[in-house]
Amino acid sequence: MLGRRKELVYKVLATKKKAVALQNLSAELETPRPALLSTLKELESDGLVELFYGKDKASVFVKAKTLTDYVRV
Repeated sequence: MLGRRKELVYKVLATKKKAVALQNLSAELETPRPALLSTLKELESDGLVELFYGKDKASVFVKAKTLTDYVRV
C-alpha cells in the first residue's frame, strides 16, 4: 500500500510542475501532514522530489523532479 501512496503523491506533484507548500498538498490529498511528510522524505531519498524549507521552520515546500530537470534543451 505504501508504494501506491508514493506513486500517487509523486504523480500529483509531477503534474503541478512547480513547488507546492506541504500544507496545501496535505489539504488537497486529504492526508495528515506528518504522514505526508514521511512519504515525501521517502520520495526524496529515492531522488524523485526536492524538499525546501522556508525561513520559518513550519514552511516546507516540495517539488517533483522530472525528466526536464535532467535534460537540457
